[in-house]
Amino acid sequence: MDASQDLTQYCAQREEDMKLHKTIGRIAGAAAVTAALATGGQAQSVEDLVEGAREEGRLVVMMLHPTNSANRDRLIEAFKAEYDLDIDIEWAPTHPTALMGRLNAESASGTFSGDVGQGSVDDLWPSVEKGYVAKFDWVDAFGDSLPGIKSATEGVPPEMEDTVLSMFDLVYGLIWNPHFVEESELPVNVADLTDPKWDGKIALNSYHIAPVDYLNYEIGEEETVEIVEGLLANGPILKAGSGAVGAAVSAGEAAVGTGMAYAADLAVARGEPIRFRPFADYTPVLGMKTFVPEYAPNPNAARLFAAWFVTKGIAMVGEEERIGQLSNPDSVVGAELKQQIDASGSAIVSVSSIKQFEQLAKTRKVIDQMIANQ
Repeated sequence: MDASQDLTQYCAQREEDMKLHKTIGRIAGAAAVTAALATGGQAQSVEDLVEGAREEGRLVVMMLHPTNSANRDRLIEAFKAEYDLDIDIEWAPTHPTALMGRLNAESASGTFSGDVGQGSVDDLWPSVEKGYVAKFDWVDAFGDSLPGIKSATEGVPPEMEDTVLSMFDLVYGLIWNPHFVEESELPVNVADLTDPKWDGKIALNSYHIAPVDYLNYEIGEEETVEIVEGLLANGPILKAGSGAVGAAVSAGEAAVGTGMAYAADLAVARGEPIRFRPFADYTPVLGMKTFVPEYAPNPNAARLFAAWFVTKGIAMVGEEERIGQLSNPDSVVGAELKQQIDASGSAIVSVSSIKQFEQLAKTRKVIDQMIANQ
């Protein structure tokens, strides 16, 4: 073998050795991250999470929002570019109510099929209480690179600290079809919908008559149940979900109803005859959160995506999807809604303690029995 052949063989072997060492190093790094998580430790730095995400190679997002598939694709590509990731990302939109059922059913056996989910703060609490939602020090890991992360961790009861991140607020109020009722004739307060003149003209959510059930946070069970009793006496058209209520009003099946601001805005953009305004007395606001399941198969990619989404990601699509946070000064949609609420003089109703969750659960049982007796 001549010198040139020796050199060629040496270089080839050297290149193979370097590849092997690099591979071993990456495997060891990922193993260290996995071991730390398995023993209760956490990969605290963004660099650790990025390395762990690369080794995982996959991410399953089960969030319903954004609802536009093109916006989801934009977010996926922007996220990959942000952290220089070449991983497989599957967006499997799942309704929060269905997701909570899956989370509890699967987690009981120590596994889960997704990495990032979405749910309301009240619906998430039972899963948090059972330990099915992972805890993580978001501010410690992302405080420097994602300044908005701190505010995303706030606004939840102390018992939920470091488990969920704020995505946006669902703002509820009155919706109506201008083809069937003039704005000057509309009810002003929530209880005004119990007036017999709205008999057979109201569409309501069959899921606990939400958002009326949330008034329990402000006025207690007795007054809340009294309002629901009056609403049911008016023979409402009951629909499975606020989206279905909005569709019923838009189609003229009902003249008025209770609904969400963002859904009404999107319907208006589609040319549908539907309008929204806050009630003058109470405005139920439901905080939508993103979370990482305790048994997420790809926890590093999940944490990385969740933190990025609630800061940079949501800003990319918030205005187009008409979703925002009332407390976020950088949220155009949130600022617009806050201005409407302030102008109406309405009081914002939202949860502030775990005790309120327990009270709400009791009130909902009463409401559900009332619906069943219809």
